[in-house]
Amino acid sequence: MKNSNGMYGYAGKILRVDLSSSSISLEPTMKYAREWLGGGGIDQWILYNEVKPWITPYAPANLLTFGAGPLVGTMAPGASRVSAGSKNALTLGVGSANSDSRFGPELKFAGYDHIILQGKARKPVYLWIDDEHIEIRDATHLWGKTIGETVDAIRHELGDPEIHMVSIGPAGENIVRGACVIQNKGRAFGRCGFGGVMGSKNLKAIAVRGSGAIEVADGPRFMKAVDELRQKVNSMSNAEMVRKLGTPSALPRKQETCGIPYKNFQYLALPDEMLAKIDQESAHNKYKVGKISYMGCPIGCGGYYHIDNGHYAGLTTEGYQFEALANFAGKLAVDDPSFIIKINNYCDQLGLDIDNVAGAIGWAMECYQRGILTKEDADGLKLEWGDTGVILELTRKMAYREGFGNILGEGCAHAAELLGRESDYYAMHLKGQDLYEVIRNDVGWALGACVSTRGGGHTTGAPGVGIAEGEDLELTKKVYDGVTTVYDRTAYEGKAKLVGYFERLHRICNALGICHILTNSMSPTGLGFPEIVELYSAATGWETTESDFRRAATRMLNVEKAFNLLHTNFGRKDDYPPPRSMEEPIPTGSMKGWKLEKKDWDKMLDDYYEMNHWDKESSFPTRKCLEELDLKQIADDLEKVGKLGGM
Repeated sequence: MKNSNGMYGYAGKILRVDLSSSSISLEPTMKYAREWLGGGGIDQWILYNEVKPWITPYAPANLLTFGAGPLVGTMAPGASRVSAGSKNALTLGVGSANSDSRFGPELKFAGYDHIILQGKARKPVYLWIDDEHIEIRDATHLWGKTIGETVDAIRHELGDPEIHMVSIGPAGENIVRGACVIQNKGRAFGRCGFGGVMGSKNLKAIAVRGSGAIEVADGPRFMKAVDELRQKVNSMSNAEMVRKLGTPSALPRKQETCGIPYKNFQYLALPDEMLAKIDQESAHNKYKVGKISYMGCPIGCGGYYHIDNGHYAGLTTEGYQFEALANFAGKLAVDDPSFIIKINNYCDQLGLDIDNVAGAIGWAMECYQRGILTKEDADGLKLEWGDTGVILELTRKMAYREGFGNILGEGCAHAAELLGRESDYYAMHLKGQDLYEVIRNDVGWALGACVSTRGGGHTTGAPGVGIAEGEDLELTKKVYDGVTTVYDRTAYEGKAKLVGYFERLHRICNALGICHILTNSMSPTGLGFPEIVELYSAATGWETTESDFRRAATRMLNVEKAFNLLHTNFGRKDDYPPPRSMEEPIPTGSMKGWKLEKKDWDKMLDDYYEMNHWDKESSFPTRKCLEELDLKQIADDLEKVGKLGGM
């Protein structure tokens, strides 16, 4: 439907809820849409303007936002993702997250593009959105329930099994720093600790049901683009394998290229016998019983899994992504594929971010291995690699802040600071947030993760592993801003420019609601700026160019950078990999003996800052940079605190 504000693609309204006063208000999306597009773009601009530096993540004055971009709720391929934003509970800077979602389209169908939450309810509540009917309901009876129990209870209470929602589990209620928000029963808004932020507001869940629709401006043009892009996605070289196995299909390639963080990143490849045990073709054949897809997706990489024997017999759950393999088979050295299914589900039900769980436990296990931690420190538990019983118990302790779990629940960086004993070397993090990505096997991937404003993460600028390997070179040069050689993991030259391309592509996707798997993040044959521009123009009726999108994304990047500078002491020093990545050569595998070099990293950082028109010594944006982007307000804000870069 074309909404009352005369907008296509957008629902047209932003819903604001003050939980302290139980007040609900609306404002037009148009106030932000032309400049900030939607999703993460609008979220971050609102957070920049309304969350002041002295506000802590768990203060009532902090905001928590959810945003469904203008392509969400349409037939655009892969446009099923919704963004979340808040002050980062782990870094105290920018916080952003993104999740596959049925919640996003449902929110749009109810008439809203964004939800902005502030304040703190006097008792546990949940928000119920039923088109124009919005109600803050008592959730006292839901407090303490797992994610699955919460979803089932609310659907039963409201009499509709098709209601979609986001909620928190016990970890969020207990303000665990690594807690996350879960969409329905198994899709996490990972990173940045938003589960604890939501718990600090006494908000258990947001449930939504919508009966409307989203109309596009030019239907024939839009559907022509949709049909062409679905064909394009289906022709991608990895489409069939991802459709069959999901992102775990990356395991063999990651093994081959030293991309698995084995035993807390000590090694970057699994032992051969372990790799054989967790073979994903075998796991697929043994446990997968169904597929999961989201609105408009031509791939459908999700799946349902059922375990019918062993310790976890009877468990039926949504499947895991490659991240679970990296975290539990990799970081914690577990060789049982049924346990990967179990622990992924357990974290979802408790509302815990698997990166933070494995990051903290991996740090603890390595400290135990090296005699820094003892059994007495860990509540009598032997922290030995691969011990599934210990991992489950530590995960439970983290969610309920019990004993040693209370320390682990802070994330590895904060846990190492609390423990001392020179344990910080083994805390693998970026800017205070537990690291998932292997970064010492690929210079471009490493740079994208290290300069990420939210503190790590490959979805805000890291090039997909192995871009252009085996692909057509001329196509690669055309797509990736003139990259002139087949991708070399160990080369520093040209990587800053490549990261700049992906920083902008990823932000546009997060603003519009498009899944990265369908884009040229992973292959030059995927969706890129030209295709996304056509979808947006046809959907909204606002003729837009690739240059417009790149400028909009550059503005978003600078807003996030400025938020960090105002709220933290981050600077150039925080754009480096963890010490291990520069001090220890890769010990085994195809890249044995290689490591990142500081002098080369420094030159690459110089290139990156220069490309962005930021000061090379401090990493701060310059006034010229910001004013050319019509961000004079931000330049003035940074100048007041002495963080405006020189010329």
